[in-house]
Amino acid sequence: MIWQIWAQSDDGAVRGLMEAGVDAMSRGDYRHALSKFDQMVLIAPDFAEAWNKRATVHYLLGSYDKSLGDIAKTLQLEPRHFGALAGRGLVYVQLEDERRALQAFEAALAIHPNLTSAEINAAQLRKILNDRDI
Repeated sequence: MIWQIWAQSDDGAVRGLMEAGVDAMSRGDYRHALSKFDQMVLIAPDFAEAWNKRATVHYLLGSYDKSLGDIAKTLQLEPRHFGALAGRGLVYVQLEDERRALQAFEAALAIHPNLTSAEINAAQLRKILNDRDI
């Protein structure tokens, strides 16, 4: 339900870009999706989900620094965006920064304690970090 609320916009152009971008993502056409989300952040810079979707595409393309930048903007606009926090965790996993990844997943869980993917990732990271500290 909250994902639907975050994705809502009163602007028809933004809705069209969101639909086209999400459709392109679902087909694996990340470059096309990126172009749609680029347009969205230009015409609706205060729309947090535009930044979050673009962060997701950057992550999928392996552009982790760009993804982190868009996640930061998402969280500036919507600090309770647990999806962006979990996404930050996934980026840090790819960057092999387990401590920051765990912090991000724990921040997501503080907002949404039943976010299963974040709990699984956090548990795996705690084990990795505990094994390393032994």
